[in-house]
Amino acid sequence: MKIEKMLISGETAFINRYRALFESMEPQLEQLHYLPNDKVFKIGFLNKLAKVPNKLISILSPKQADKSRSTVEGFLARSRRSERRIGQLKEKPDFVLQVFGMYSPFWDQMTIPYAMYLDYTAALAQRGLSPSQKELSEWNAYERLMYERACHLFPMSQLVKSSLINDYGISPDKITVVGSFANRHALYTEEKTFGTKQLLFNGSDFERKGGDLVLEAFKHIKKAMPEAKLVIIGKKLNTAEDGVINPGKINSLAEMRQLFLETDLVLAPGKCDPFPSFVIEGMNYGVPGIVSGNDGMPEIINHGINGLVVDPLTPELIAEKTINLLTDIPTLTSLSQEARKKVKTQLNCHMVAEKIIATLNGL
Repeated sequence: MKIEKMLISGETAFINRYRALFESMEPQLEQLHYLPNDKVFKIGFLNKLAKVPNKLISILSPKQADKSRSTVEGFLARSRRSERRIGQLKEKPDFVLQVFGMYSPFWDQMTIPYAMYLDYTAALAQRGLSPSQKELSEWNAYERLMYERACHLFPMSQLVKSSLINDYGISPDKITVVGSFANRHALYTEEKTFGTKQLLFNGSDFERKGGDLVLEAFKHIKKAMPEAKLVIIGKKLNTAEDGVINPGKINSLAEMRQLFLETDLVLAPGKCDPFPSFVIEGMNYGVPGIVSGNDGMPEIINHGINGLVVDPLTPELIAEKTINLLTDIPTLTSLSQEARKKVKTQLNCHMVAEKIIATLNGL
C-alpha cells in the first residue's frame, strides 16, 4: 500500500503531544493534514480509580457531560462525527492514522483505510474496576470492531499488543509494536554529570503516578542523605516536606531541559502509566529512571542496564534503590549512557515514524 495523502485524526491534545512523530512522517508523504477534535471526551465508568490514565478517563457517561447518552452512544456519536467531518473535506486523504482508541475515525461507511497508534486499551484500564456488565460488554464489543476494521495497529508496547490479541482477538499479523519518544525534546548530545542528589517526579496525576510512594520513600532517603532534594512538577501540592521543591506545571522547554540536567534520577513508580514519555525524556538527557513493573514501564527501562524496575513496589525498596544509586556515580554514569543509547537507537520520533511508514507501505 503506497500512501501519499495521510490524515491524522484524534483528540487535539494527543495530536499536539505527538506532533513530532507526524512531522517525521511528512517527508515520506505527498501530503499530511490534521483533523483534531477539540471536544473533551469523558469516560465515566473508567473514572472510578485514580490509577486509570487520564486519556482513558475521558469517554462520555450519563453522569458526566450529556446525561442522555450512554458511554457507548458517546463513542458512536464521536465516531460518526469524525466520519462526517472526513467526508466533508474538499481534498480526501487516501489513508487515516487515528491517535488512540477514544473513538473510530469511521463507523457506518468505511470508505478510507485507517490504522491506529495506541498506548493502551480499555481492557487493560478495566483491570480491577467494576463497571456495569452491560456497559462493559457494549464498550468492548465496539472497541473490538474498531480494531478489527483497522488495516493495522501500532501499539507503543508489547503489553498492549498482548491485550489486542488476548482481549480482542486481533491477529498478531495486524500489529506492530513501535514504541514512543521524548515529546518536544530534541536528541541531547552534550555531557551529563551527576552528584546533585536531586530527584525528579512528574506529579501531574499524583496518585496514579505513585506520588504517595515517592513522598514516603523520600522521607527514608532524606534521613540517609540530608542533602537530597525532590522536585515534584506537574501540579501544585499542599506539602511542606523538608527538601521537597514543588514548582507546579512547567511549560518552558528550556526550563524542563535544565531540570533534567540538574537531576540524578527520575522516579516513576506508577500504579498505572501506559508508556510514560516523561521517563523517556529523562533518558534523553541521560537521567536514569527508577520505575514500577506496571504497564509499559519495564519495556522502557531495562532493569540494571539503563535504569531500575522496582518490585515489590514499596517506599522502603524505592528508597533503598535510590540511595544505592545516588552513592554510586560510576553505576549512575553507566545507566545514563545506556539510557541515552536506547533513546538514540529506539525511542525517538524518527525511528517510530520509520516503522509506521515502512509497515504501511508493505501492506
